[in-house]
Amino acid sequence: MLKYLLAAAVALALVVAPAAPSFAQATTTEKTDKKAAKQPSKKQSAQQQKMKDCAVKWGDYKKEKKVSGRTEVPSRGWLEMRVA
Repeated sequence: MLKYLLAAAVALALVVAPAAPSFAQATTTEKTDKKAAKQPSKKQSAQQQKMKDCAVKWGDYKKEKKVSGRTEVPSRGWLEMRVA
């Protein structure tokens, strides 16, 4: 009888243990959501602007050359130059 009771207690602990951090996390995220967003530094904002400009240029290039995906496949001549 004691063996079954101990097995049930261990099983209950294993079921409840993963759920406990999610309850604790829910209360901490409410506090962090209320904080104001941190402003980026000059260096970060310059890099973000550069990325935005580059994204526009890359979008225009993709439309012009009919390229799909994130990167363009290099031509065969470029590959031969790299290997040689």
